[in-house]
This record gives sequence, structure tokens and C-alpha cells, in this order.
Amino acid sequence: MYNLDQLSNAAADLTGETLTGARERLVGLGRFDELVSTASSSQALLESLLAHTLGAVDGQSRPLGVREAKTDGDTLTLRLERAADIEALLSSLPYSSRKGPWRGTRGLTAQMDGRRLRFGLRPWAAGGTSWRGENPAVWVVGPHGEDLAEMLAAHERGLTGCGHLPQWDPQTPEPGPKRREPATRSLVRLLAPASSIGSALLRRPRLWDSLAGHVGLGIQAQIAEYGVDWIVHRSVTGEHFGEDRLIEILTDSVAGPGLCLLDHTCGTGKCTVRLTPMSNGLGARGVLTVHSSRSAAPESQAADPRPLTAIGERQPPSRPRIGPVKPPCDDHRPAGSVVQLTSKADSWVGYEDLAWIAEQMAAVWAGQGMTAAVILSKTAYRPFFMGRREPTWASAHVPSTDPGWRRLRLAPRPGELWNLEVERGDEHLAEALKEARDRYDRTVLIRERENWIGGEFVDRQLTYDRVLVHPAVPYERHLPLPAATPDGQEVLELTPDQSAIQWRQQELGLHPPRRLTGLLLLQPADQPITPDLDPFDAAVEEQLARQGTPVLGRYPRNRSIVHGPGHSEQAPTVLDPPVERPTHAQMVAAVDALAHRLWPETGCQRS
Repeated sequence: MYNLDQLSNAAADLTGETLTGARERLVGLGRFDELVSTASSSQALLESLLAHTLGAVDGQSRPLGVREAKTDGDTLTLRLERAADIEALLSSLPYSSRKGPWRGTRGLTAQMDGRRLRFGLRPWAAGGTSWRGENPAVWVVGPHGEDLAEMLAAHERGLTGCGHLPQWDPQTPEPGPKRREPATRSLVRLLAPASSIGSALLRRPRLWDSLAGHVGLGIQAQIAEYGVDWIVHRSVTGEHFGEDRLIEILTDSVAGPGLCLLDHTCGTGKCTVRLTPMSNGLGARGVLTVHSSRSAAPESQAADPRPLTAIGERQPPSRPRIGPVKPPCDDHRPAGSVVQLTSKADSWVGYEDLAWIAEQMAAVWAGQGMTAAVILSKTAYRPFFMGRREPTWASAHVPSTDPGWRRLRLAPRPGELWNLEVERGDEHLAEALKEARDRYDRTVLIRERENWIGGEFVDRQLTYDRVLVHPAVPYERHLPLPAATPDGQEVLELTPDQSAIQWRQQELGLHPPRRLTGLLLLQPADQPITPDLDPFDAAVEEQLARQGTPVLGRYPRNRSIVHGPGHSEQAPTVLDPPVERPTHAQMVAAVDALAHRLWPETGCQRS
């Protein structure tokens, strides 16, 4: 149900890749919740060093001088537009002089790898080998006709001719400075606390000339009381800054870097946007500030804006539309539907299992053209700060803000799939549900550590369906007797109503849940989900419905989920590549069956 063309366009709009290259890269991914991968800490630090250098070069025809950025797992390949940009990178390489301090970025390495120039970091600067088993690396390819090996050799000859000693060969050991250099002199120390911001910018270099009136771009980083300020100076010609589009893509967590908006102020001829990473953890202790100002350059020098697929924009049609056009959905459409998934406290179905099922269900609806959302009500998470990256000059907390609604996957239009995490609290949750009813056709709610017997909101005017997710346990047809009867009978045959009572007391306990719409049973994914049951099971479920606990449907259990760095914390959905279990067909069949029992099939769907 996913649209690989849509995903390829969304990634290529930001990286500058060819559509074929983006498609070949994405087709190898196991999930599509992140179209441009996030670098590890040491890789992000290396990329931040290069972004800082490229951002200070003048006269670039492309943002940062990068024509395209290709990610391959944790590594990055850049194709630069001009020889001047390559020379700027070479000028940042470290070298020692006979007298005085070292020059350049100490810890940065460079060597030829075929026709490409490979940049890296010394182990002492990168903090050791990456947890992914690879040393940080960025390959640079120059413009057509440029001999990078000769450029590197010429740069080395120029330094040695002045009596300096190059110190960038990774094959030559370099133990690092004996004393810790001040952050004002060590670019590595300066950028390390907020390296994730610089890396995110370098991996999406073509974002800026997708906006209207792009003329130039400059990037710098400076010390702030909470860590590091990344400052982007953006020159624009024309009437519009395009800040809304910029904010939307910078806060997007699928194709963009997923930043959180702090504030947005506009004045005469200038606009300022401040954003921060969602998690103030390793490499995220900083703020990105984008200053947009009007340039005196003629509008003819600015490239035309390009549509951004990641935020739902499309190429203008090459031919006029023929035939009737479907009218847009009325703004006064009926409120969207909400279903809450809950589970027993003593069941193996936990909070994360419910979150996986909720995302899979909502993805099915998004793939069918609806706007769907998942609301996770959980305990507030306060990330601790790892000491190695904590800047000694930090005397304040990083500004934070509510992350708000975040996109989970890109869905074929007009479908949408969003997520919202709400700190525990009935008032905040009630506000989120009201907003979800206005914005989305269907919403799935999950509450952490909920009292499944109660769990009602203070605002009783909120109406929603509440479904108990429970393992599918076979209905018993015989009950073993403690001793054989005089006629030799060892088991007691149960009628359907007796089996229903036995199942209900054994699985749900003596106290029935309140405000329960019904049950969603989880069964092994290798068993087909069919609506037809044998007569006995059908009779048992008829009795369960009479007792107030109808079985609304069945859902395939998720395959084993691998946690940890480099793995998904979420199960695959129908907006990801097909998986062995559960298959897309199983997910769709199960969700359609549940929706058929919960809501009518008709409804307004946004175009």
C-alpha cells in the first residue's frame, strides 16, 4: 500500500539525489518512518565539521555547495558543485607549524579512496569507534573534470613549502593534544554538544533552494549558555520568505530532521525561526536559528521554488484537468471517530504491544485515503545527559517545547498518518482528543499504566469506543472432573453458554470492565484471520456478546521486534515494505473487520 514513487520524491527533494538513486536506496529499507537516516554520534560530529566549513564559503551556486547528498547507512557521500568548495574543505585539514599552535581542525583526516576524497576523524576526536562497527566517514566527489588527488597533493605541497607539517593522514598515528583545548579554538569541542543539528542540515542540503527566492546561505555555530547555537543566514529575493514551508519540513520527522518549533517572529524585511531537537540527549544540546532576510539581488537570480512531496505538495499538472473535479470535503464534517485499545494488567499485552497494533491499524486507514492518528498517553520522559558531550560552559537547560503532532509515515494522498505523545493527565488528554476529532477521520488512543477496569476521563462528554486487546485463548469444550463419576465419566461436556462463562471468568476475572465496547483477540500470525467460525465457537461468542463482552474481531500477533540502536521500535505497517508476519493482507483484513463492527462504512474523507 506504500507508494515508493512518493517516498523517492520526498527524499530526493531534500537530498538532491536522482529519483532512481533514491528509489534504489529506499527499496532496501525495512521501514519508511525515516527516509533520510540519522547519523550516529561520531558520524554526526564529522558531518557537522564539514557543514560548518561549507557554510562559511561565499559565492556558492547551491546551498552549502552540495549538489547531492547520498546516505548509505551511517556514511555519507557528497557531490560538490565547485572546486572552491573542495578547496575550503582542504583548508580545514590540520597541520602543525614549527612555532605556534596547530592550524585547521585537529582530529580531521583525509585520504584518497579511488577517485573520491574520504574524510574521517581520529579515534580520540570521535570518541572511539561507532557503535555500528564503523569509523565515521564522508566521501566527497567533485565537479566533473576535477582531479581531487591532484588538489589534495597541491594543498600538501603548498603547506610543506611553507615549512608546515600536514597532520591529516589517517595511516599516521596522532595521539591528540596533551591538554584539553579551549572550545573557542577546538572546533570538535565546540560542535560536539549539538552535532546532530549540523549533520541533519548537511544530509538535506537541497531544502533551501526548494523555497521561493533562494539566493544564498551561510551557516555558523557559536557557544551558548545551554550548549551551541547553529545559526543559518538565509538570503531571499522576492516578497515571500516561505517560512511556513520551511517550518513544516524542518519539523517533519519522516523526511525532515524532526525538530521542534520554539518561536517564529517576522518583521519588516526579516524573519527568524528557532527550533530545537526533540530529545535533548547526545549531540542534541543546541538550537537551530534561521534568519531570513531580503536580498537586493534581482529576482531573476533566484531559482523557482520546487514542490515538497513530504508535506503533501505536488508537481503542477502538465495538462489541464479534464472532467468533473471532486469537491473538497466540507469543513463542517462530522467529528472523527476515536477507539481506545487497552489490556489487562496481568496480560503479556503491554503498552508497547498496543502502540504497535495502533500504528498498524491507523496505517491501514491512512492507506485507504483517510486521515488517521495515534495518541500515546504516557509518563513524561526526562532524558539524562551523558557526561562526555556535556559542555563545561553549559549553565542553562536547552529550551524545550511541546513536540505536538508528528508524522509517522507518508501515505498515498489523500491519506495521512500522525502521532501525538501526551504526558499523563486527563485535561491534556481531553484537549488532544478534541483536536484529533476535528483534524482526523479516525484516531487510536493508548494509555500507559491504565486501570483497565476504570480509566474514564474527567470530561464525560468525550465519547469513544474502548476495546480490550487480549490473547486468543481457545474456548473450552470439556471441563476435567476432579474424580471419575460412578459411570466412569472423567470430563464434563460444556454447552456454549457454559463455555462462555468459563472463558469470561478465567480470562477477565470476576469483575467485568466498565465502558467496554468489546474484545479484540490476538492470534498467531500464521493462522488465517477468517470471519467464519465453527458452530460451537460462534455460539460461545454469541453468549459472550449477551454478557456484554462481544468479540469485535481478531488481529495477528506481531513478529518479534528487535529493540536497540539501528533497529525499529515500531512494528512494520502497510506503509512499509511487506513482511513475513503479519502480512499486509492480514492487517487489512483484521482492521476492516474491526471497523465494520465499530463504525458505518460511510463518512467524509478529506481530499
